[in-house]
Amino acid sequence: MLRRRSFWIAAAAVAYTAFAALRASGGHGPAWLALVGLPALLALGLRWVERPPRGEDRIEPAARSAAAVCLTGAAMLAAARSGPAGLALIALGNLGAAAASMAALVGLARIAGLGGLLEPPPNTRRLDAVAFASLFWTVAVALPAVSAVAPERAADLDPLLVHYATSAASLGSLTVTLVAIARVRIARRLELGVADRVEAALLLTATALAVGLAAAFVGVAAPESILPVTSAVAAVCVAFCTVAADAAQVSRALRGTLAVATLATPPALLAVYAVHEAPRGDLGLRGAPQSSIGVAVFGACALCALAGLAAPALARRFAPEGARWLGAFDAATRAAMNPEPEAALEAALSALREASDAGMAGQAPPALYLLSPPERVTVDRAGYAHTEPAEVPARLIELAQLEPERVLRVEAAEAVEVRRPEVRPLLAWLAERDVGVVALVNDAEGPIGALAIPRARRASPMTLEEVSGLRAVADRLGAVIAVSAMLSGSRGREVAARREAEERAREVSRLERAVAQGAGRFRAIAALLARPARAAAYSPAARAALEQLERLGVAGGPVTLLTAPGIDAVAWGAVVHLTSSRAGGPLAIVDGAAPVPEGFAQAFAQARAGAPARGEPARGEPARGEPARGEPARGEPAAIEGADGAPSALALWRDPDSSPIEAARGGTLLVLDAQALPAEVQSYLGAALPGDVGLVVAVPQTIDALAATGQLSERLADRLGDRAVALPSLSSRAEDLRALALDHLARIGVRLRGRPFGLDLRALQAVLDHPWPGNDAEMGAVLLRAALVAKGDVIGEKDLAAIGFAPQPEPAGGADSARGEARRVRRRRADTRG
Repeated sequence: MLRRRSFWIAAAAVAYTAFAALRASGGHGPAWLALVGLPALLALGLRWVERPPRGEDRIEPAARSAAAVCLTGAAMLAAARSGPAGLALIALGNLGAAAASMAALVGLARIAGLGGLLEPPPNTRRLDAVAFASLFWTVAVALPAVSAVAPERAADLDPLLVHYATSAASLGSLTVTLVAIARVRIARRLELGVADRVEAALLLTATALAVGLAAAFVGVAAPESILPVTSAVAAVCVAFCTVAADAAQVSRALRGTLAVATLATPPALLAVYAVHEAPRGDLGLRGAPQSSIGVAVFGACALCALAGLAAPALARRFAPEGARWLGAFDAATRAAMNPEPEAALEAALSALREASDAGMAGQAPPALYLLSPPERVTVDRAGYAHTEPAEVPARLIELAQLEPERVLRVEAAEAVEVRRPEVRPLLAWLAERDVGVVALVNDAEGPIGALAIPRARRASPMTLEEVSGLRAVADRLGAVIAVSAMLSGSRGREVAARREAEERAREVSRLERAVAQGAGRFRAIAALLARPARAAAYSPAARAALEQLERLGVAGGPVTLLTAPGIDAVAWGAVVHLTSSRAGGPLAIVDGAAPVPEGFAQAFAQARAGAPARGEPARGEPARGEPARGEPARGEPAAIEGADGAPSALALWRDPDSSPIEAARGGTLLVLDAQALPAEVQSYLGAALPGDVGLVVAVPQTIDALAATGQLSERLADRLGDRAVALPSLSSRAEDLRALALDHLARIGVRLRGRPFGLDLRALQAVLDHPWPGNDAEMGAVLLRAALVAKGDVIGEKDLAAIGFAPQPEPAGGADSARGEARRVRRRRADTRG
């Protein structure tokens, strides 16, 4: 406020007037109070008419500016009256009264409505009343101003002419104000809020005029002194009515003011008259003693106090319809507080019915229309509820939703039926049921019903105060209906919830079984792959390797398998997978030495759609060389295509449809010959591997050696660390050779002839004596070729010789000879135990 230029301009005008009054009074009198107090009071008034910092503002800015000018003019008049009655002060006072009166007329033309069906007519926004009032005040301000500024030119003017001009301007502006208010009242009497403001402005202006004329008549002050004050007071009342935040508050203030004025004005004027006429001995009894003056004043004050006590009761009589509906709405709101929803509904409708029957017996009772299910609820005279099927037009709900306070009045609909034909069917529906007002009943989700109040023989449209009371009833009924619907539907919801819970429990059980079956399939496949490593693990080397792999699998970190040529690393990697916490997940196997197959990405796209590609296993089954879905690491470069247009290896690893990392989600990724992967794939694997995927790699040398020669990416080497296990070769597993050979022959025989092959002693001895430099791959190939040429079910030494197999001689002499002898002894012991 203090930072606004408009305030300082207004305060300067008031201070100038007060300073002029102080100077004219010689520095004495109430002008000092005006100089100090009026700017402070003006600051409070201007702050009151400002736009609120929060919330919606329904007052037009022009109306607020006019109210500020009105307060400034009234303050100027008060400042001018604080000094002696000189021509200059009269001119300044008349200027303040003129500003207040014309600003009030501007604010009256800028009263904002609340919206809805009704719109303000254009003629109510014209400022012709301001022009008429300015004519009166121009003369009233110019005459004393000219007389004060140029007294020699105004010497021939009658001094009474200034007083007549002031009185005429005051009465003329008051008359124009009353006519302007009456015009707005007639044109906008159906608009909510506007009618309340205009009614209050009209009555307050008429009251101010009556009081001013009565005061002038009884001689309280001269007409030229009291009438400008009356005009300014009326203007301030009009400004208050135009910018008050709550129009209903204006109605309540109006009723209180009228009640007090009606009861207290006669005794107050009587007391003033008694004091004024006492020196003349005209109190009614000539020669009355002076003590009777005090008795008269005391009696008047006592009557004013009694009037203040009786004012609230009289104010209720001034309420619309004698406060019948206001009381009914309050009673219905209180009745709806009953904790029992049905009882609360009946009590609220009963309270509304009592008010309706008070207006006219035999009319249609208030009704509550529910939208779902479409029903109509009423109460009889005994207070019992009755429900019958009934529907509310959807268009009625839509129009009521757009009205102020979500209340549709029949008077408003009738006023626009000519311009809006869609309203006519609704009016017919309302007239058929004698409905005067419809208030929407909402819950948290929207309209759930409508509360219909009968029209009966109401003499005046419903005011904003009554509409606000009806809105409170509708809101409370909305809560009651919501609680009632909640209670009535709780049993059904409980049954439905139980049924749904049972269905979900069955679905959860089914999914758990499906997950368990999937995990079981993964475990079974992994166990099948791990069988060659566990089938013959009697030697210390094999046992030590198994124990170390199981320990690393439980630990959960990446594991490196150091494999000699021909060792089946898949079986040992499956052992790590089965002992890890991800044993129920998939085991995805990638052969780094194999070239990227043609149609790699398309095969995985088909797998994701549920259709396995030709020659590839179904989705979810771990298979050697199978890539799966994966996701790129953050910050990695975009994938590119190869020179021939086919996807590059990195593109396939990053593609969600073909990444082996994605295929291993929740399980283990086994990479054979990891050093053979492209360098960018190795780096991506070291950076993009998520936490829910275990990693097992098989390499022919140690990680440090491969990294030193550049065959292994530094990022992947750092990821693998030092968790390496050297897989035992067959030359160190003498105790396992017989079991391994028989296991190979059993599986080969079943595949070829449907029954397992055997091995005679001489052939077994040849197998035990051979060092098997090719390890598992060599043994499998030799036994397969021998099975193909064997005539019977037992493979003998001749069959081995037929394929050109002969045990290699042991190295002679030294430590090698000793190790060979020890190996032969262990083989004989193993053969003896077998």
